[in-house]
Amino acid sequence: MKKIIFIMLIALIYSVNSQNFQLGVNLDNGGAFVNLMNLTNRYSKATSYDSLGWPQSDFDLVLMDGRPVPEWNGTIDDPEKYRIDYSGRYKCCFNGSADVTASGTAVSIENKSYNSQENKTYFDLIVGAAGQSNHGLVFLSFKNTKRTANSANNSGITKLIVNRPGYELNSEKIFTDEFITLCKSADFACYRFYNLQNIWDGEPTYPAKTTWDKRKTPNDAAQISLKDQNGKLDGWSWEYITTLSNILNKDIWINIHISCDSNYVINLAKFLKTNLNPNINIYIENSNEVWSATQATHGPYNQAEANIYKITFDQNYARRTVELSNWFSNVFGKNEINKRIRVILAGQHAYIGRSDNHFKYINTTFGAPKNYIYATSTALYFGSTKATATDPIEINKGMIEDINTQINSANSAFYRPNHINLAKQWQLPGGCTSYEGGPSLPEGGNTNNLGNQILAHRTKEMADILKINYLQGWKDLQGGLALYFTINSAYTRYGCWGITDDYTKPDRNYKMQAVRDIISTYSSINDIFSNWDFIRLHPNPITENSSIRFTVNKQQNFRLEICDILGINKKILYSGISQIGYNDFDLNL
Repeated sequence: MKKIIFIMLIALIYSVNSQNFQLGVNLDNGGAFVNLMNLTNRYSKATSYDSLGWPQSDFDLVLMDGRPVPEWNGTIDDPEKYRIDYSGRYKCCFNGSADVTASGTAVSIENKSYNSQENKTYFDLIVGAAGQSNHGLVFLSFKNTKRTANSANNSGITKLIVNRPGYELNSEKIFTDEFITLCKSADFACYRFYNLQNIWDGEPTYPAKTTWDKRKTPNDAAQISLKDQNGKLDGWSWEYITTLSNILNKDIWINIHISCDSNYVINLAKFLKTNLNPNINIYIENSNEVWSATQATHGPYNQAEANIYKITFDQNYARRTVELSNWFSNVFGKNEINKRIRVILAGQHAYIGRSDNHFKYINTTFGAPKNYIYATSTALYFGSTKATATDPIEINKGMIEDINTQINSANSAFYRPNHINLAKQWQLPGGCTSYEGGPSLPEGGNTNNLGNQILAHRTKEMADILKINYLQGWKDLQGGLALYFTINSAYTRYGCWGITDDYTKPDRNYKMQAVRDIISTYSSINDIFSNWDFIRLHPNPITENSSIRFTVNKQQNFRLEICDILGINKKILYSGISQIGYNDFDLNL
């Protein structure tokens, strides 16, 4: 027993403090494109649209609305009333001619002109009074439109461009410098494009298929859903996804709509093989969170397809995932499955039985899941056991309690080792990953104690909570790649999902530095132990009871666990943050 305990302690300290961890992030549209038109579809009063989504008559447009939620109702969720500054001079042009007016908050149009040889109209859009920040509420109205000099009046325009301040119309940049800086603010291992692809509500009604020839392209009027303009439900074009991926030059995680037919998927695989940097690995997920047949679009689509195949809802999700693996194998070669091509079989965090259903069906129908599936996946979200506390620090403490329950309570439906152990059981080469994660408080529009919950995200303590969630709560459990949700977002009643709430300021709170610390690596074992001054086990050898004392000269994350002689975890006794000086723990074996 003496040797076992001594080895346990050394392994414990090393595993907790060597922070070599693969952490990725879900991307968000905020601040992404130089041309604002890629991010708006809020047209009105147009009588019709062309095949690319451009109005074929006079129209109005909500260009942007950066007001904090829900200022339009006279209140603001964020107790700090924080605003992103959208002020500046926007360079604009479009094909055709029109009378253009702007309204909103401190907006105006200057330098409007029409070039008859080019058939182009140019103008500057001024947002915000000089020297003042502005939340970017901008409406544009286009009247007496003519697509060409010979077109009838009220015939619309095309190719409207509204470039952000600092980017001239001749700029070749697709993405803003601020967005690229944000994406590179930490050494992320992987970028997930779920938000950008409009996966959540991007399915047609079964049996309609999404085909390659009808996919979004860079020429479409926007890189978000154009359902009401030209029927295209997808988000970013693959051209833009690969362009950004090559700039970032890290692994990517893509989601593929259930409705995409075989020709679409095979052409996508060929497109990625041709256009993506060859060193970039590709994680592939079948839609996202296909759990309920009543979900907005992909739930009903998956259920309808399952009915055709005469299998269950869960079985059809598994079948489709294997199908994606086989189609990519046909393009990249079977030897690239589980190497460059990494197909994910995601599960429901609180229901491990759903993943059991997936694997058993694959094993019975197709053979060993490890021949098709790289990893399973779950979501590392946490709430707070003290969500109603009036002190944000108390809310933070409740977050730690929730994470520790997910780590330590085998009776909890949210017990994280369930997913990791299932991946080991099926010998998946990538183990268990996490497709999303982070604090899930507030959410769903709940306004109870909202101000304090938002403020809890801006405390120094939140940095330590993130470290516990991803180090003790995942890395030390032998979890695989984890992806934070999301890189930036507003902080409102609907969530504080972003690492930052201002895409121009990655370090506006303590979360981004915490992410860097989670990802960072130590250079040697000496560095790992440099902050640990003394470790004592008494009595030793142990009969029934003993105590552990260790002394440290700085606070840091740690976990106390019992391992066997091979280093395999048998029980987690404690996880948390050490105190400077003595730290004592009793053991009852």
